[in-house]
Amino acid sequence: MLCIYLKEKLRTEFLITYGEEFTKKPISLYDFLILGKISDQLSHPNFFKKYDPQVIICLDGPLPYLLTSRIKQNKYLSIFADVRSKNLSNRKLKILPNFRKTVFNNFDFVFTENEMTASQLFQSSVDEHKIKGMGLLQSSIAPLPFSENDVTFSDLKGRPMWAALNIHQQEIGLVLNAHRQVLRAAFQYCLTISLSSPKDIDVLKEQCSKLDLRLSAVEDIQTPGEATQVYFSKEPVNNIKLMRLAPIVFSGNTLAMLDQQEDPLIAASLCCGILHGPNTNAYSMEYEGLKSVGAALQVQSSNELASELNKLYSADKAANMGIAALDFISSGAENTDKIVELVFEYLKDRELI
Repeated sequence: MLCIYLKEKLRTEFLITYGEEFTKKPISLYDFLILGKISDQLSHPNFFKKYDPQVIICLDGPLPYLLTSRIKQNKYLSIFADVRSKNLSNRKLKILPNFRKTVFNNFDFVFTENEMTASQLFQSSVDEHKIKGMGLLQSSIAPLPFSENDVTFSDLKGRPMWAALNIHQQEIGLVLNAHRQVLRAAFQYCLTISLSSPKDIDVLKEQCSKLDLRLSAVEDIQTPGEATQVYFSKEPVNNIKLMRLAPIVFSGNTLAMLDQQEDPLIAASLCCGILHGPNTNAYSMEYEGLKSVGAALQVQSSNELASELNKLYSADKAANMGIAALDFISSGAENTDKIVELVFEYLKDRELI
């Protein structure tokens, strides 16, 4: 969210590096220049000469020596945007008792996760005026653009619906069996489904036929069809449209150890409640955060999925999950606004924008 707001407010280029916990380069839905792991990038002495940044913003994580040495020079606006209490102890060295103070005092501004963390920094003699806000910058994403005049949106609008998105071949049977159970209690309930691989469409058709579920393509809708019980999307990009239609989304590639998971915060930003399986390794922090506020639920079988869907057929229960999801991804908004304003004023004063 911070990156998106900076891009929109400043209309300027900026670079992103990422932490050691990533096993592969993250993919962005936005036009960001993602360079690589911070340790790899900053190990090159010419990094700062090549890119010559005006502002450095760090999130909680390892701080390479080259980075801290540059921050000491006070040539840049430097902001430590996400100081977390659990990692403070890792920054204090026995041979350098004032290491924590030195590290954070080198930054122009610091934002902490809560009052306790701010107090720990005060006790370490970090200058009070440097701490500009408290509360985590959540890993979040802005709602994506979508036309309300889209034919698909208008044709299906109004039907009770849930979505199963990015579904792996191994999960198709489980999802359809759950939907079959749900239809016994709510015969108008509609499922929209998208597949991880377009090659699996024949498997979907075969399984729908076995379960006597009527299947149509979302893109082929001419008039609303009450008889159709399952709609599939031919294009993965239509996942965003399907999220807008459905108050509840089941996230695919999460029931087994599969590796094509998608960011659940996209659905959360569209006010969707989220159901998922036990395999959430790629986005474990996001799922844990969503579950902690009641915006996501874990299921492990067809019966569990059907049971949760039956409970969420009630509009108010689904809405409560959606509101919790939206609250979660916007919880870092106040600090995000402060950081954007600090950067904007800094660049404006120096006539860099």
